[in-house]
Amino acid sequence: MAIPLTSLVRITLATLVLIATGMSVTSAETTVPSRPSKSSTESQNVGVFTGKFVDGMPVYQLPPVNVVGHRKVELAKLKREEQLARNKQVRAKAVARGPA
Repeated sequence: MAIPLTSLVRITLATLVLIATGMSVTSAETTVPSRPSKSSTESQNVGVFTGKFVDGMPVYQLPPVNVVGHRKVELAKLKREEQLARNKQVRAKAVARGPA
């Protein structure tokens, strides 16, 4: 008795999925991430008083913050801002000329 083609394709796909899943699980890192100590997390979240007051409120120096941006997104924002500025200039010139 021959196995129908659709069943053979299903069995082959199921086997490939199981093999791929097994490979990714076995190649994954098995190390447990270490937790930072309580004192180190507290020191990271606390600002240092600068000794200055602005509007009666104390000024604190906070730890530095790293910001990551994608160049493509920034270029798109700059392009959009330039287009808006050009549109604004064109409208201003049209208003200055007056009605035709």
